[in-house]
Amino acid sequence: MSVQKPTYSFGDLPLEAVETGTNILVTGPALGGIRDLVMRMLLRRHAREGALFIAADVNGREALSDYETLGGKVDIARMGAVDCTEDGVDDGSCNVHAVGSPADLTGVGIEFSSLYERIHANGAARVRTGVYTLSPFVVYAPVKSVFRFVHTLTGRIRTADGLSVCAIDPSAVDDKTVASISQAFDGKVELREAGGQKAIRARGLADQPDGWLPITLDS
Repeated sequence: MSVQKPTYSFGDLPLEAVETGTNILVTGPALGGIRDLVMRMLLRRHAREGALFIAADVNGREALSDYETLGGKVDIARMGAVDCTEDGVDDGSCNVHAVGSPADLTGVGIEFSSLYERIHANGAARVRTGVYTLSPFVVYAPVKSVFRFVHTLTGRIRTADGLSVCAIDPSAVDDKTVASISQAFDGKVELREAGGQKAIRARGLADQPDGWLPITLDS
């Protein structure tokens, strides 16, 4: 009898489940629902999954609040956030670790590793990690440094059988930067809006539906 490989599923989104260790880059306009899409991809599907946010556009507490608003069950023992905003503060009550700036990639990496290990130690067999968004890192730090950071992050997640969902707005950075950063990921989920209808398309990920598929998201 064959043993089914563990996967990460995405609820009612028009995406098939992906294998553990998968890293996904989500591209689309910042005001077009990409935040909602990323959060929905990060929703824990069973109690032994954990979730970790690297928040650069909003603070860590807002990230956890938005997650809960979308129906996510907040379990602080198995969840947390690295707050990279300039006004971020540590908050032990909701497991938020502040770094202070997207430019401090070393600090972000240290806090991420610390939280990731703690979430695993608290019983999370697998962890979903979200980065919203990569754009501020590109603005505040050299592209080569951001690529090294992303490469290290995705490598750690791949080794730990985790899942990463990292967002970037292509209109906020140049095409060369997007192409460079994309190399660290297994595939993409692209988001667009045409004729008032939002749609997503998976690229480079195995066993996914072909073409653009309609989706309803909050902006």
